[in-house]
Amino acid sequence: MAASRSKLHRTPSARAFTTAASLAMGLFAASHAHADTGVSAEPDVRFTGPLATGGPPLPKGLANVEPYLINTQVHGFYDEHGNRHHADGVPDGWALVVPVGYGLTDRLGVGATFSAVDASTPSGGRTWELGDTSVSASYLLASSDRNNSSLTAAIKQNLTTGQSDQLGRHGLAEATGSGAPTTQLSLGGQAYFLADRNLRGRFNVGWRLPGAHASLDGDSAYGTPDGFRGRAELHAASQASVGLEYSFNPEGVVATDVIYEQDRGAHVRGTVASSTGERSAYDTELPSSWRLSLAPAVEYNFTDRIGLIAGAQVSLDGRNAAAIFAPQVAVNMVF
Repeated sequence: MAASRSKLHRTPSARAFTTAASLAMGLFAASHAHADTGVSAEPDVRFTGPLATGGPPLPKGLANVEPYLINTQVHGFYDEHGNRHHADGVPDGWALVVPVGYGLTDRLGVGATFSAVDASTPSGGRTWELGDTSVSASYLLASSDRNNSSLTAAIKQNLTTGQSDQLGRHGLAEATGSGAPTTQLSLGGQAYFLADRNLRGRFNVGWRLPGAHASLDGDSAYGTPDGFRGRAELHAASQASVGLEYSFNPEGVVATDVIYEQDRGAHVRGTVASSTGERSAYDTELPSSWRLSLAPAVEYNFTDRIGLIAGAQVSLDGRNAAAIFAPQVAVNMVF
């Protein structure tokens, strides 16, 4: 979608919504996906962790890998008034997101998240490309034997390994990264409930610091046209999720997340070349957006160190956002 110089187009294109949805899903999963040891407060209860709401740092010496395969289907979009409009012909987006974690101490954990996106090409084909990468650290602020509860703070830094601009020159019809080295701070908690402690609750609240810049050349994730030169300054963004898991037995678990995502948009400015080679000013403000989703899932734990979770994120409401259905599956492995 190419924004005009004076104002934004309010009717997004299929490419723009596919790009936005894929980036949002990938970044959200990378921010929050966090497998755990599978071991709960009780020996006969195991959890993999819900789809979106992360947990405390891993115990000292344990490593964790939890690859996610995500299929993002755009079924419509919410306009600036919150009205939902149907969208036809938007191709599905696929993403592979792989969070890796390690417990340095019983309080301090470090991690990295790698991603790849199955992006569309101008000719209508598909190609797997590298997405953005992130590195993170989490610290256990407090814990209590009461409900085996804990409170964790974390910081995550985005590394711009995906392609955010010069899309046509790279044979892409959509971006695979944000182009901005953003920093996110988050706070999360966890506790067990019921007599057998077979109900586990989690929450995460994250805030992306404003002010990160993406240098842009040509067509980009921010709707700039070919011939553009400039940058996008990202405003603040926030995410919040609450997750619940209920264990029927050591193998079977049902889970769900309620997810809220908000983005304050970005200021895009620079110059764009005309057909005669003259450059003119380009200055636009990308609107803020938000989306509320539900992510039900089922878990199957083969052992206390290997588990499978499958479910879907389904959007319920939003503003200036894609209406998505995103089935996904992940394998939780602890070493």
